[in-house]
Amino acid sequence: MESTGELGWFRAEVLRSIIRPQSFARSLAREHFGLAGVLVALAAGVGLSIGVDTLVVAAKGLSAFLFLSRLLFESFLMGLRVDISVAAIAFALYLIAAATRRVELTLDQSFSAIAFALSPLIVAPVAAIIAALDPGLLGLAGVILALIIVRALAGLALNLRAVLPLPAAALALALVLTGFLVVLPDQASRVRMTAYAIAPRLAAPLVVAPAQGKRYDLDGAILIVPEAWAYSIRGIPGEVAHFETPTATLNVVRGRPEVFATMDSFADQMARDERLGFTARRDERVVESINGVVTVDDRADGAYEGRHIALRQFAIVQRATGVALQFRFFDPLDVDAAFAQAAAIAVTWQLSGGSGPRPP
Repeated sequence: MESTGELGWFRAEVLRSIIRPQSFARSLAREHFGLAGVLVALAAGVGLSIGVDTLVVAAKGLSAFLFLSRLLFESFLMGLRVDISVAAIAFALYLIAAATRRVELTLDQSFSAIAFALSPLIVAPVAAIIAALDPGLLGLAGVILALIIVRALAGLALNLRAVLPLPAAALALALVLTGFLVVLPDQASRVRMTAYAIAPRLAAPLVVAPAQGKRYDLDGAILIVPEAWAYSIRGIPGEVAHFETPTATLNVVRGRPEVFATMDSFADQMARDERLGFTARRDERVVESINGVVTVDDRADGAYEGRHIALRQFAIVQRATGVALQFRFFDPLDVDAAFAQAAAIAVTWQLSGGSGPRPP
């Protein structure tokens, strides 16, 4: 009976934190939640992982049900990471409050305020179910997941304000959000990249005058490359085409993103061989769109074996396949001009449906 009573209390408190956040926040200063917060943070991490991963898979046109066992395993690991992260951030917040001696904040209050603020994430699988059952509702699922995350942020602000004075609560909110970005940077990136996959219009278009030259039909896509770039096929696995001038090369490489991989991790995967032994002194990444397709644009300027090298890669993911346009410039006199030349060629990339003249 006691166990049933504790379970009933726990269920009621979790529902109250989700449905009546203001009422729950007021109770933080007078109630002790203990291990209940640990379970809530664990469940929140599991829910967020299932929601994000399912949308990532659905954006590739795949069914999450085909990867259910891995999805659940990954979500459990994510739940543990969230639990540990909440504990570390809550402890840091408690130490700061204790060191200043201006506010009274117990460790239980600090942990419970953060953990129960995440409770809306427990229902994130609702978005996953919608996306898994009907890929056509991927946009709706994305909106639902976004609203759940915003609701969690609002709950965090309410909970911290309930246990801290307003100025201290505002500072604590900034510290907690920064802490999550530090300990869970990959998840923040996954949420951002998932948003781009669902709504490509979020990415600003790459605006540059397109290159003029020969049109090449490369495995169902069109690319226009200036006459000065000599075309060849080297027979390297995954490489669709190779172009070169006396001072630059362009490799067009196809790859298949790992099922749970987002666009940024695919870009890292494709750039790994290109950057082997390369030391960058300038390294930039932006997300933009080329002809309506989201692209991860990486620019790096540095050295390879003592020689000045500039790299620019455009990683383009469309559903379950991807391509990378990998530019390498040797001893460029003007790095920005070299990058602009790469952009002018890349902006001509578009699907051809298999039509059009093929390379000579």
